[in-house]
Amino acid sequence: MIELLLACVVAAIIVFGYFIMKKLDDFLADNGRFIDAEIAENSLIIAFDNPMIMDSMMPLFETFSKTTPNCRFRFLFGNTEEIYDKLNKNRIDIGLIENTAPVNENTCSCLIISVKQNSIFCEKTGCTIEPLNPSDIQIAVIWKKTSNKAYVNSFSDLLQEESFFYYYTLNI
Repeated sequence: MIELLLACVVAAIIVFGYFIMKKLDDFLADNGRFIDAEIAENSLIIAFDNPMIMDSMMPLFETFSKTTPNCRFRFLFGNTEEIYDKLNKNRIDIGLIENTAPVNENTCSCLIISVKQNSIFCEKTGCTIEPLNPSDIQIAVIWKKTSNKAYVNSFSDLLQEESFFYYYTLNI
């Protein structure tokens, strides 16, 4: 008889533990979604198809950081098709692609800027990767026209400021 009572108590504790863990899992999942949304709202995700231009873009990012100090940058790179795909799926906010790539003007805004390809230092190997042709290249900065993120709109406004654009293209 005591074994049956003990088995029932253990079963009740297991069932109670299951429901407590289920509530905890739901709470953690909701909290994770909230944190992801908060991070996404306070960040600017920028993708490059040519990471060699990253260093040339630093004055632009520094200027933007001064005007919006709470914004965090996240940089990615991939090919042009991946950048368009992620932009359309709202996985990135801004793409920097080669100027020869076609731009869908119905959904994307585009601004052409001139940058210089610079060397990249690889920490793992301790060497520098130099471009064969360090001349200026034209790149297209693309973003969705219907973006509802304030940082995307602020960044595109900075790009379109004539005085900044003139200064930026001459000093790179």
